[in-house]
Order: sequence, then structure tokens, then C-alpha cells
Amino acid sequence: MQLSADEAKEKSETERRRSLEVRASFYDKLSALDAGSIAVTVSVGIALLGKSDSRFGSVHSHLSWLLWIVGFLWVSLICSVSHNSIFVKIARLEAEQAKAWSNYLALVSAQTMATGEVAEILIKHITDTLHQRIMDGAMNAHRTEQSVYRNVYLGKIAVATFLIAYTLIMVAVIHLWWITR
Repeated sequence: MQLSADEAKEKSETERRRSLEVRASFYDKLSALDAGSIAVTVSVGIALLGKSDSRFGSVHSHLSWLLWIVGFLWVSLICSVSHNSIFVKIARLEAEQAKAWSNYLALVSAQTMATGEVAEILIKHITDTLHQRIMDGAMNAHRTEQSVYRNVYLGKIAVATFLIAYTLIMVAVIHLWWITR
């Protein structure tokens, strides 16, 4: 069973939207995990400040680890939230572009059905605005492309700093286990 061109295009667009929704959902979850991890890390820091047990060594060395961890988690949180903010901007730009071309194609379609003076007015309007529509579309495509590049880098930074923070957490946990065994 072969798909028609319209069905194939619709299926491709549906898959693209689903992919974008999954990506946005991932960064929503990452930002929630970052926020929760920051809360837990701050709680551990407060608990360490209350500890006076000398076998833990210098509380300040553990607090400096926690400060680094919280710093990386904050960067990850900010990048995740920014990623989704730019993601919304990209979706808005694409929707604006699709609406503009849809309106233009509706105008072209109306022109093919019109006759006489109305058809001439529509043809004049179509030809007078075609160049501007192409320029607007190119500018919109450029803004979308730039936003996508920013989004990709923010996503990479968000994941990388999250992984660094959790690596530091594991190192700190192993270190605490080692000095308390």
C-alpha cells in the first residue's frame, strides 16, 4: 500500500511534531530533576553545617563540593528552561510562517476562481506582495534557524552540566563512604 503525497507529508509532519514534543518533554523533566536535586543538595549542605563530628573532616571542604554541584545544577536548570522557552519561540515562528503561506495560497486559489475585475485586482495584489512575502519567509526561516542552533547548544549544555553535577555527587558520596567506613 503506497501513500499519496499528501498522506506522506501529513505522516511526516505528525512524526516531526511528535519528535519535538518528546524533546520538549525531556527538558521539562530535566528541569524538574535539576530543581529537586538543588533542593536536596541545599538540605544536605544545611545538615552538614549542623554536624560537628570531626570524622567527616573539614565541613568546608564538603560544602565547597556542594557549592560546585549546586552551581552545575543551576546552569543545567537555566539552560533547560531556556531551551524550552526558545522551543516555544521556534514553534511560534513556524506557525506564523505556515499561516502566512496558507493565507497567500488561499489568495492564489481565490484568484484562479475569480473572473473579471476581481481577478485582476487579486493578480496585482499577488504579484505586488510576492517579493515581500518571499523576503519575510526568508527572514523568518533565518530567525528560526538561529533559534534552533541556540536551542541545540542550550540542550547540550543542560545535559552536560547535569551529568557533571551527578558525577560530582557520586564522587562526594564515595568519598564520604570512604572516610566513614
